Amino acid sequence: MALIKDRFIPREEISKLYFGMTDGISTHSLSMWLKSKTDDQWVVVPRDFVDMTVGFFEYQAKVYSTQLPHFKEMLKDLAIIRNYL
Repeated sequence: MALIKDRFIPREEISKLYFGMTDGISTHSLSMWLKSKTDDQWVVVPRDFVDMTVGFFEYQAKVYSTQLPHFKEMLKDLAIIRNYL
């Protein structure tokens, strides 16, 4: 599993975002801003999308359990991801 690297965004950049958005900020705008400030390393996606994706992988793992050499480890990894949701 890949390591997650902490990213730090200077307060000045957050202030620019805050004061530059007179009508409020949409989740899409915020996610695009975050992506740009982290050199495209962070992408914001809806929680439901991640939940459905994990569910799909869990289902597929169970269907193909006899063909997966590390079936139990895969389910443990998916459970860890689900705990973050």
